[in-house]
Amino acid sequence: MQSVAFKAGETIIREGDEGDTAYFIVSGAVEVLVGAGGRRVGTLHTGEVFGEMSLIEPGPRSATIVAQTDVECLATTYEEFVASLEDNPERAVAFMKVLVRRLRQTNELMEKIDPNRRGLRGFVRDCQKAVSPAPVDPEVENLSWTMLW
Repeated sequence: MQSVAFKAGETIIREGDEGDTAYFIVSGAVEVLVGAGGRRVGTLHTGEVFGEMSLIEPGPRSATIVAQTDVECLATTYEEFVASLEDNPERAVAFMKVLVRRLRQTNELMEKIDPNRRGLRGFVRDCQKAVSPAPVDPEVENLSWTMLW
């Protein structure tokens, strides 16, 4: 991990850019912006993490992160993170808790948006119906889950 600092107003991560680094906020606050217009969806403070999805699978950033105040962070790359998990598996559990909390927040947001309150699962089913060329055979779908376990 390395210590990095950003000035207020500085863009740290830009949505759509490739990334393989996550940041732990040591001090300060950042804004989370999404979409072409940069709609503000949240603020993260000391002790929180951003860019964490890139530690599971490096790829395009899902949001823009802008320093709201002067910010000091600890940065870790995908390679550093994987190596640290081998030395300290408890870090994986702590990291997964962050991901699960964010997934729950996303599900709660989806439920608020959807008048039928179906949440993320209902949204995904609607998307599958919209893009699926043919109905999925339930036996095949169940078999794929069985094979994973």
